[in-house]
This record gives sequence, C-alpha cells and structure tokens, in this order.
Amino acid sequence: MPDLDVKSPELIRSASPANVGVLALPAQLPMSSTLTFDALGRILDGNLGAIVSLIDLDTRLHYVNARFAKSFNMTPAEMIGKTLFDLYDSAHFNAFMPHIRRAFSGETVTYDRLGPVVGSAGVWHTVAVLPWRDDAGKIIGAVSSSMSVHELKVTVEALRAANERLSSHMDNSPLAVVELDEQLCVLHCSTQLSDVLGISAQAVVGQPLLQVLAALGNGDRAQPLRDALERLQRGSETRNRVEVALLHQSGKTVYCEWFNSALTNAVGHVSSMMSLVQNTTARTLAEAQLQQMATCDPLTGLWNRRALTERLEQASLRSRRTGETLALLFIDLDGFKAVNDRYGHAVGDEVLCEVARRLLLAVRQSDVVARLGGDEFVVLVEFDVSMASMRALCERVLVALAERCEFSGGYTTVSASIGIALCPSTMRDPVEVMRIADAAMYQAKRDGKGRIHFAEMPQATPTVPALCQTAAHQG
Repeated sequence: MPDLDVKSPELIRSASPANVGVLALPAQLPMSSTLTFDALGRILDGNLGAIVSLIDLDTRLHYVNARFAKSFNMTPAEMIGKTLFDLYDSAHFNAFMPHIRRAFSGETVTYDRLGPVVGSAGVWHTVAVLPWRDDAGKIIGAVSSSMSVHELKVTVEALRAANERLSSHMDNSPLAVVELDEQLCVLHCSTQLSDVLGISAQAVVGQPLLQVLAALGNGDRAQPLRDALERLQRGSETRNRVEVALLHQSGKTVYCEWFNSALTNAVGHVSSMMSLVQNTTARTLAEAQLQQMATCDPLTGLWNRRALTERLEQASLRSRRTGETLALLFIDLDGFKAVNDRYGHAVGDEVLCEVARRLLLAVRQSDVVARLGGDEFVVLVEFDVSMASMRALCERVLVALAERCEFSGGYTTVSASIGIALCPSTMRDPVEVMRIADAAMYQAKRDGKGRIHFAEMPQATPTVPALCQTAAHQG
C-alpha cells in the first residue's frame, strides 16, 4: 500500500468522528473540492487490490474498503463503528494486537498472518500497519493495509517442506551428498561427509571443495576428482563417476567413489553440480585381499604360479610385437630339505621368507619374482636382456643367498642352482620356456650346485594350448 500520510491536512480535514466521512483533496486536483470515503474506497478497491482499514486507539473502525468488508460477508457501512475485538476471535485478536500496539507507539510494522475468511480455512496476507496522526502529529489510531499472499505463502511453505524432506533424506542417506556451485564451492553438504573425510559438513559449506581436500593433504590424490569435475564444468560430460583414494583427517587412507552430475540453466550453462560420495574402503580392501590371495604366495608374499603364468603370457605377446628378448631364471635352493629335517618346517618357512626378501633386493624393480612352491623360485626379466646382464643378475642372487640366514634360535646357510632361459621373440609357448629353464636348473645342479646354467634355446617352439600345464620337477 502507498504510504498514506494521514497527518497531512490536505488528506484529512479533521480527526474527529464527526468529520470522518469527508477527506480534503490536494490543492492540485481541480475536479472536486472534496473526496468522500466511498469514492476513496472505490479507488482503493479498483486499483490496489488491497484490504484497507482505519482504526482509532480503541480499535474502532472508521473506514474499511469493500475488500475488507467482503471477507466478513458485510458491507463497509455495516462495519464502521465496530471494534476489531467484535470481528475477530480472541486467538486472532491476540495474534495481531502486538503489531497494532507497535503502530500506536509510532512504529511502521509489517508482518504476515493467516486471516479468517468466511467459508474458508483462512487466507495468508502480508500486513502493513502505520500510525494515524492528527494535524498536530498526535497518534490517534492506525492505518492498516494488507495484500493477499496466500498462493505465494502456500507455495513457499510447500517448498520449505519439500526442502526439509530432501534435507532429511540426504542426511539419512548412506551416501554423502555434496552440492557445488559452478566454481566448485560447496553449497550444501550432508553429515555423512564426516564419515568419509572426518570433517564436519558445516566446516566445508562456502569453501572450495578442492581446497578443502588439499588442506587434508589430498592435492595430488584428488587429481582424478578434479579432472572429473572440470569435465562437468566444461560441459563435455553431464555425469561421470570416479574412484579416488583420499586422506582422512586422521591420516588414514579412505577409498571412495564419487558419482557426479551437472545441472544446467535455461541457456545451457552449468549452474550447479551434485556429488554422491560412497565410502568404499571396506569393499576395496576386501577386493585387494582377495586379489592378493589369488595372485600371491601366502607365505612369502611373492607372486604365485598362476600370476607368473599370466604375466609370462602377456610378456610373450609383447615380445612378439617388439622383438625384444625375455629371460626366465629358475632358482632352486640347494640342501633346503636338510634345513626342514634338522630344524623343522617352521624354521624352513622363516628361511624361505628370508630368501624371498633377498631375491627382491637383488633383482631390478621391473623384474618379477615368484615362488612356484617348496624351495622353487622364478625371476622373469622383460627388459635389457642379454647373456651378460643375466649373468650379472645371477651372480648378485648367488652372493645374496650365500650369506648365513638367521632364524629364531640359530642360523643356517643355503645356496641355489639357477637355470636361465633366454626367450627370443620367435618363442610362442610360455610354458615351454618354463620347462626349458627348469631343465637348465637341473643341469646346474648336476654341474655341482651353487651354479648357473644357460639353456640352449630352439629357434621356434609350437604353441602348447594350456598355460597351466607348467611342468613341475621332482625333488
């Protein structure tokens, strides 16, 4: 409602009830010298769409427009002289009177209220209440105007309830929910983020997500996530998924999966992004354990026969493409049976673990060390293979194994015989390579043990179908 300057003598000639039916026109309006309340009511009803009333300090009505009267199924004339207490029940009266008293004290007040309407459960209005002053500036009542905001209020309330339900669902979801703006700043975050990263949701709201992760020491670790979110920002993807290993606030590694999606506005620009974050640490560790059980020797942690066979097959395929030579070192410990017989299998296991450790130190980082079973070990060399380089590698292995091997309660010494098969790119059967290396190892034992022997390789060998048919030597 426009600010009715009710203390202006140009609008109100007199504040007394005797003159309340006539208002003086401003001097610049030439069409008439006076404006009746009826004429003013028609103007207010036809142009403002507002409910307007004028009350004195006793809350007695001196003016209402037709819209106000209609809400009570009355005419304006029927309402003049009634008090607000006559029209409203005590609950409504007590609800709005504090606002009116503030206007009586000189304040301009605005508030929303659910007003009674005959035939309905009520209608929401936004209400403005201003002091009504006489010519001397004394407050003699209040002017009230209200506009219906029912549809807006109902819509806002429905939106609030929907947001509250959504927030509840987000907080009760097993996944952490992170909402980002187009600059990757956190707009909203569910409480589950603390389970993933150990930081409270409130602490990250308003902060750039990647800076939050970097502060935990995840600068490089978060690179896959950064790349995925940037693809959404550029519009090259609308959704994606990425797995990352991040540092928890406690310093532990947390494996998590991020399901990211982008929301675009009317012109196609990304306006926000949503990420659902699942803590996959337990699953990832379990899968890694199963993978280790399937590919690693349970005693030494070296690769097992199955994993070595698969790797040898892959290396053979690569060798045929590149023309590079592979090497396979078949290592068998000399006199290990005597260690088991003298000290028992527990000490034998300690010795095998120490041998595995020394082999890993003796070979290059790119070489593969496997335990086939018992006291048999294999080293697969895929790069820089020559007779000279393999002889040097074998000598390092023999020197490493020659040192006495200590165990709980004593020590022993072991040596090894090594058979070497240099596999040319024309060699097509990895299993045959294993057999040839195994035979070369036995020749080293026949030559006096603690020795190395290079196998004589054929130019080409027919393919044997099953890789798992690796020949196991006796003894």
